[in-house]
Amino acid sequence: MPKIKPLHGRVLALVGLLLVALNLRTVVSSLSPIIPFIREDLELSTLAVSFLGMLPPLGFALSGLLAPMLTRRIGLEAALLVLLLIIVLGNLVRAFSGDWSLLSVGTFVAIVGMGMGNVLLPVVVRKYFPDRIGSMTALYLTIVSISALTPPLIAVPVAQEFGWRLALGQWAIVGAIAMIPWIFALRSNKIEEPVVTQTLSIPVSVRHIKIWKSPTAVSMVVIFAVSSLNGYAAFAWLPQILIDESGSTPLEAGILLSVYAGMGMPAALLMPRLAVRFPNQAPLIYLSGVLFFTGYAGLIFLPGNLSWIWVVLIGLGPILFPLNLALFNIRSRTQETLLRISGFAQGFGYLAAALGPLMLGVLHELTGNWTSSLWFLFLTAIPAIFAGRVIARKNTIDQELELRS
Repeated sequence: MPKIKPLHGRVLALVGLLLVALNLRTVVSSLSPIIPFIREDLELSTLAVSFLGMLPPLGFALSGLLAPMLTRRIGLEAALLVLLLIIVLGNLVRAFSGDWSLLSVGTFVAIVGMGMGNVLLPVVVRKYFPDRIGSMTALYLTIVSISALTPPLIAVPVAQEFGWRLALGQWAIVGAIAMIPWIFALRSNKIEEPVVTQTLSIPVSVRHIKIWKSPTAVSMVVIFAVSSLNGYAAFAWLPQILIDESGSTPLEAGILLSVYAGMGMPAALLMPRLAVRFPNQAPLIYLSGVLFFTGYAGLIFLPGNLSWIWVVLIGLGPILFPLNLALFNIRSRTQETLLRISGFAQGFGYLAAALGPLMLGVLHELTGNWTSSLWFLFLTAIPAIFAGRVIARKNTIDQELELRS
């Protein structure tokens, strides 16, 4: 068990943790509600919008590979400052973009910073709150949910009043504020601890074993891919689906997207605690599959006035995300394994998830409706069921890698 930090250091880290978490969805959830405004201004095609929808998982995949390397080189607190600076710069670039290419570059840059936060916040919890892993994970994921549900509520009104550029660029302020506590934390952490250095407490016999040789690690990639594919497909296209299939207005669709994002809050509060409390987390994974299946079937067969019910169910489906973040800690015996699985699962899980927004756009172009796209999302939930069967074995990643050594 890592040494518990002094109270003043933990309070500063808590403030910093929550402020970083507040930045981890704003770039994504602020975009799709105002796509109609951007399409009209920049004359974007459906495939161009699909490409924008692909950027979050692609950026997260890249950051999942970069974050561990950067953190080992410069330290945890410095890496957090770098990712926040990247988020600020990306938001400013897309706020001043005059065409699709610059909008894409700014969005991608900001998303890389967000993805680094996804990788490093579990490490912050492990370093500063080793005795409160479940509760701290639940707390910061609740703030992540707030960062997802707030932008859709204000994006359309701000875009209508001041233009879509301000609706996107305003989130740079949130990133800049989040840098303040980590500047102070960096000054008090001159020497990096083993949680993020090359000399981590992982057995030599295991260090050379590739992490993808662990079935539990691979199952976490699958869980992340399913959760992220569905999540970012929804952030990219759910408002347009509701407008076309359910007759929602842009404002109503934005509110429903906020409802979708808001379902992450109860999941964030409950899933890490349940994951820590119960040794077998597989039933929670199976529950996610049922929620996805029911929600998508409802949108396919009974859209219209009942759409909000299906949005709620689909929004609860990604309970896989907070559950998987908790599993990183639960199924890792060492701090190095935690960093490895966090980068591995998020890197390759998000890379697979990039197919979601693209496939929805392509299927819509081919068929002229969203039914085939919804069926595609329905089918993507199936692999999570098989991943749940691996998680049910209750193995740690370290155990499985030791067997390979």
